[in-house]
Amino acid sequence: MPQDIKMGTQRLAIWAALAACLSTSFGGSSFVAMRFLVTETDPITVAFLRNVGAAIILTPIAFIMIRRWPTFSQLAVIAAMGSVFFCGLQVVFATALTYTTSGRAAMTYMTMPFMTLVLAVLFRAERVTIYKVSGIVIATSGVIVALWQSSSTAPLNAWVGDSIVLLGAFITAVFNVWSSRWLRLHEPLVVAVAGVLPGTILLFILAQFLGAPTFEVKLSVNGWLAAAYIGLFGAAVSYMLWLWALRHTTPTLVAISLPMNPFV
Repeated sequence: MPQDIKMGTQRLAIWAALAACLSTSFGGSSFVAMRFLVTETDPITVAFLRNVGAAIILTPIAFIMIRRWPTFSQLAVIAAMGSVFFCGLQVVFATALTYTTSGRAAMTYMTMPFMTLVLAVLFRAERVTIYKVSGIVIATSGVIVALWQSSSTAPLNAWVGDSIVLLGAFITAVFNVWSSRWLRLHEPLVVAVAGVLPGTILLFILAQFLGAPTFEVKLSVNGWLAAAYIGLFGAAVSYMLWLWALRHTTPTLVAISLPMNPFV
């Protein structure tokens, strides 16, 4: 590989790492906002508000900026996987935060880099290096210590929330490895919108089925501010940064930025 191309690739990887760190920072602060919101309304409503904010922001931008869209069959595949991530993951997090604290949820979610590396190796998406393994071992060990130390002050059923967050970590790991292929073929904005739109529709249908409020939800002023924050920064901006990072570096190197989540 020519030296200038190699240096350009390395610079892109550095920018991708910074984008992933910023994305997980917004994600960490979103845990706090969502924890506040689940005290005012149904967890499904919180998940819907987060996704509908992203859909409202990203969809018109996509139709203005994107010139080449995937084929119908490709869109169907992206939409199917995106629905699991953008719908299922939001339900998982919102439900988990009714049992555990935002800090414990963020720490438990830190198991995701380990899951990402295992899946990436199994599906030959990347190679194992001593640096990747060392970083993930240190991060995962920190999670175990932090959870153990906070167990005495945790809510009564915190283990239920922690278990649900582990499911969310697995969903994210699968999406990281799976989406890396599609993100090399299509713009991050395409993948985001193709996943957010069906995910939001599914959340709306689920909310109607369970009797959870959607557009007619009643929140306090602080509640609406929290909802606006998770829609703009916790979803739209965070999703785009994460997908852009996955496009320009390996899934594990993106996932290892997750320590910013519990820190924030």
